[in-house]
Amino acid sequence: MTLTEARDFLRAELLTVAAAAVPGFEGIVAHDVGPVDPGVMSDGSGPDTVCSITVENGNPSVVDPAGQVAAAVAALAARGWQTTAAPVENGHHRATAQYNGFQVTVHGWDDDWRLTLSGETPSIPE
Repeated sequence: MTLTEARDFLRAELLTVAAAAVPGFEGIVAHDVGPVDPGVMSDGSGPDTVCSITVENGNPSVVDPAGQVAAAVAALAARGWQTTAAPVENGHHRATAQYNGFQVTVHGWDDDWRLTLSGETPSIPE
């Protein structure tokens, strides 16, 4: 799999899960700067090896972080991801998921209607 294919896969997965977690609403890509090398210092030298993407979704009239995170976890699990829910801490609901080296973290907060899904591709040298 190329880095571009991995990026496209991750982006599609995040958008699909975000839509499943908040029925009637489509997720939006909030962050996708393209491939980066996480091991490179600030000079930018070195090959691009990973992509990080963040997708947000939510219904502004409904604050249900527990339900949204649970729905995202169920959607990820149904798609073959290995999921782990974390205990709620200070109103922060979260879970993680892994699939063939891809990583996703799902976040919801008691005082916010948005659900956030952040993902990273595995390291793939170009």
